[in-house]
Amino acid sequence: MAHGYHTLQHWNQWLSQQFLGKSILDAESQQFQKLLQRHLGKHVILLGVPHQYDLLHTTSNIPCQSLVTPLICHEKKSGLIEGDFREVPIQTGSIDLVMLPHTLEFVDNPRQLLAEACRIIKPEGLIVISGFNPVSTWGLRKLFTRNKKHMPWGANFIHAQKIKSWLKLAEFAMEKHEGVLFAPPVNHPSIYKKMNFLEKIGNKYFPMLGGVYILVARAKVIPLTPIRLKWKQQLSGINMTGTISGHIARKSG
Repeated sequence: MAHGYHTLQHWNQWLSQQFLGKSILDAESQQFQKLLQRHLGKHVILLGVPHQYDLLHTTSNIPCQSLVTPLICHEKKSGLIEGDFREVPIQTGSIDLVMLPHTLEFVDNPRQLLAEACRIIKPEGLIVISGFNPVSTWGLRKLFTRNKKHMPWGANFIHAQKIKSWLKLAEFAMEKHEGVLFAPPVNHPSIYKKMNFLEKIGNKYFPMLGGVYILVARAKVIPLTPIRLKWKQQLSGINMTGTISGHIARKSG
């Protein structure tokens, strides 16, 4: 499936209209709330689609909440910003928390979007990323789905380790790696609910095999390294040598 505006539209509709879509939103909402309940700050930005707006409510300790999306939104909500993911219209180093719920999987250049997300985060700020796990029953379902136009099987399932390596290069330190949705992706409420017991078992015994992974990473504070400039100057018989943090030596001519 070619990623772009229409793909994001279909993803947005699927989240609200399909049982599995609603299940993803519910599971991620619960997990985000658990992971972020102690995180403080002033600004949180979610880069995604309109039907993910309620995920912002999981950050109740952060008063200024906004969703940035390239989709045209007919329903007016506070803090909703229409913007391009290629150049996120947010000032560098101004956001305490950035959320990317599956957004990297529905764009043509996920690494560029991740770089934009990292750019706008303050030092010591957090980034939260959720993605479909290729090594899970959801990954198997994608593998055996012929029609990739069906959501979400046309998405680019990116392995968590690749995301971690990108974050490391961007000077972010990993803090959490959680898994949710261990039941197979059956889009039938009664059958799916019968497999709820797999959530407790999976979370305890094989947490890395959840259908969705959630990563939490923190922006490192890069210490300023003083530049040591060497200089030498002859002045009135005084030979001054050293560095900025060095000393002045006096020599007689």
